[in-house]
Amino acid sequence: MNLKALTYCVTVAQLGSFTKAAQALHVAQPALSMAVARLEEELGVQLFNRVGRQLTITAEGQLFVQRVEAGLVQLRGARQALKDLTALECGEIRVGIPPLYGIGHIPELLAQFRARYPAMAMHVVEGSADDIRQRLKDRQIDVALLEQRRIDPEWEHVALGSDEMVLCMAHDHPLANETAICAEQLQDIDMLVFDQSFLQRHLLDAFCANRQVRYRIALESNFVSLISRLACDGMGICTLLRSIQRQQPTLVGVPFDPPLLLSFGLCWRPQEYLSLANQRFVEAAQAFFAESAAERVRG
Repeated sequence: MNLKALTYCVTVAQLGSFTKAAQALHVAQPALSMAVARLEEELGVQLFNRVGRQLTITAEGQLFVQRVEAGLVQLRGARQALKDLTALECGEIRVGIPPLYGIGHIPELLAQFRARYPAMAMHVVEGSADDIRQRLKDRQIDVALLEQRRIDPEWEHVALGSDEMVLCMAHDHPLANETAICAEQLQDIDMLVFDQSFLQRHLLDAFCANRQVRYRIALESNFVSLISRLACDGMGICTLLRSIQRQQPTLVGVPFDPPLLLSFGLCWRPQEYLSLANQRFVEAAQAFFAESAAERVRG
């Protein structure tokens, strides 16, 4: 059974078109059609219904493609494993990180990892949690750093640590001297909020809705640096992670009452080979965050 024909068959099923599959695979359409036809002849079953320009997959084809697609994923993993064995210190990592997490500990983690594995190429993309999740599903990245509530239950994952969401404001803000802030204190207050792609926005809205409190939106944005800067300038208050607020001495961070904690971890697709480079990154991240937690306890 020809491996190339199997790849052609899966791509046709995924794209629903011989033309689109040929374009995606950079092969001539007649050659692709002939390869699939020979595969059908070898199997003794029809994988696709071809009626005019309409193409549908048969029940037999659906079962076959599902098994073949899983096998091709395993084969790619086996090939990558062999490459890793010949170049243990080389390779690349492809990591997705939401913007708030990328500001805190991640630069130091990446610097340490680079110092330890200078031959590895690091590809880091930033985006909303929904964007990072989709990139992981689409295999555009190999590992994602997400809050635990955004990690699909079936994904492989390891816990890294936790952080606290706090209300951040300029030192002269009326709430700056509070030890904790309850929902009622946010009634009609000017807020600088992240858009709905941020988990922090959902947590803030739920916190207020639980007490039937409504704040005023002075600004809504997905630019972390913009919201942070405007909070420093006194336009309103915003929510940040405690680890980020501590890096900005011009901002006061006041916890919620009750506290709002976030736990985050690294996750990757299940039942797929994780390259040795990415395995090393996961291990480095676990060690880094464990040491950071220990330092906070000692401090």
